[in-house]
Amino acid sequence: MRVLVLLAGLFFASATLADCVYNGRSYPTGTVIGPLVCQPDGTWKQR
Repeated sequence: MRVLVLLAGLFFASATLADCVYNGRSYPTGTVIGPLVCQPDGTWKQR
């Protein structure tokens, strides 16, 4: 049971880290700023 709780905690913690940072601000996945799109892995990609 403890392992399940630990794994669930890791899953939710990693999901919150997927935001992209641009000019010091955090943006959710899918945000478009100019030619950039925030990816699920927390990186920016050119459109």
